[in-house]
Amino acid sequence: MSYFVLFLLLAASPSAEPPVLPSIRSNVGSVSIQDGEVLRRNAWGLSPEADPDVYEAELVQGQPKKVTFITDVDSISFLVEEGKQYDFIIRFGDRDCHTRIVGIRSTPAAQFDEAYRSTHQGKTFVEVPEVYELVNVAIAMTPTGIADPDLVYQDSEYYKQMRAWFDKYRDQPLLAALDAELAANPMQYFTLKMNGYAFEFDEHDKLVPSKVYDRTGSRGDRRNTLRPYLEKLQAFSDATGFRRFFREHAATYQDQITFFRDVADVGEMKRWLDRNFPTSSDYDCYKVIFSPLVAYNQSATWLESNGFKELQAHVNYPYPQSPTRSTQETLSPRSVILYRGNIVFTELNHGYINPEADKYGDRILKAVSDREHWVDKSKGPNYYPSIELFNEYMNWGLVSLRLVDYAPPDELAGMMARVDRMMVEYRGFRRFKEFDAFLVDLYRARKPAQTIADLYPQIIEWFEKNGAAALSQESPHGSFRPE
Repeated sequence: MSYFVLFLLLAASPSAEPPVLPSIRSNVGSVSIQDGEVLRRNAWGLSPEADPDVYEAELVQGQPKKVTFITDVDSISFLVEEGKQYDFIIRFGDRDCHTRIVGIRSTPAAQFDEAYRSTHQGKTFVEVPEVYELVNVAIAMTPTGIADPDLVYQDSEYYKQMRAWFDKYRDQPLLAALDAELAANPMQYFTLKMNGYAFEFDEHDKLVPSKVYDRTGSRGDRRNTLRPYLEKLQAFSDATGFRRFFREHAATYQDQITFFRDVADVGEMKRWLDRNFPTSSDYDCYKVIFSPLVAYNQSATWLESNGFKELQAHVNYPYPQSPTRSTQETLSPRSVILYRGNIVFTELNHGYINPEADKYGDRILKAVSDREHWVDKSKGPNYYPSIELFNEYMNWGLVSLRLVDYAPPDELAGMMARVDRMMVEYRGFRRFKEFDAFLVDLYRARKPAQTIADLYPQIIEWFEKNGAAALSQESPHGSFRPE
């Protein structure tokens, strides 16, 4: 038989079965990744619906490195090279999670050169950046932004003036593009907004990449998600006269910056956190970045380059709340300021509590594994998964500890009760009230010079004991008895 005939026969035969992919098992929804020399504890949430779920391994100067996915019972490793992909399966219960590692050449999120380091070392900045505000205006003008007052704060004079200026431009292509992105994945809101800080206007009113930042979105993002919209963002700015709008509202921005800097006293928040988390206080620069248009949405990121670490809190401005959202009108002016300051405090503290929790990652993950004990199941599996659940308990637990130190004594109990109600009834953290009481007692009874970081073993032990107590109440069929 000739090679030609053999080739025709092979070509006509059914295609070969796809290769069997290597697989590992997991009993938990989050796994760790050893990425070269960096261990990312419980950083990868399993997503069976993604096919595949892609992890991009950043290769410095394109050099290969070893990447290992580590579950509670198994692991798998690959020597990852630039431009290549490595597929495998993580069997999570009875579902397969098709996972892919892709090797990409590393682009640092930030480049802090000597000039930047010398002008920012040891300083705290509060900003309403211009391109950042451009992105927030665009989001506010999308159909999604207009329809959702929990996404965009609409009960302000600034919002009314913004709508009066930009309403006539609602047919701009940028708005439809952003709205489609938000409809497909509402969580993209955070990274799109945050990445606005990675662009600036040049002397010709043109949008250009920042000289410092490649991206300022969520930690772990490998790309700037706003970059594909840059051309439409430029067209929106040009058509609407955005830069003139921004200049004319400089006084509004400055008034709100002054509240954060001088009234809420971001500097004292930082000093309090530094005292209580001394091994996590190695940030060289702090930035509070916000827009008057953001409503009830906060996030944080931190970046490192050339031995310089920067913590960014991306927050909303804490307008005095309406009676339908809180009862702040019963508080003294001092306590109102403390309460409003929680907006930025609860983001700054993530730069401290997250690294501290990572030191105890395996214990924490096991302690909070019974999600329905800790959080309302109606919130779904992606609502503060794994270690993030513990960190959010600690996040607002720290609010109460700060109140212990700064609130008027006769108002402390009422302010803590407000926090407890918000966390349990509105946000669904079922055991927060008990945790809050335990944490405050532990803090008050601490030894001289003992920090909150020092208390973490006892805090984690509380979660372990309470989680174990819940498991001991299981019926033979595995469901919980009514409480």
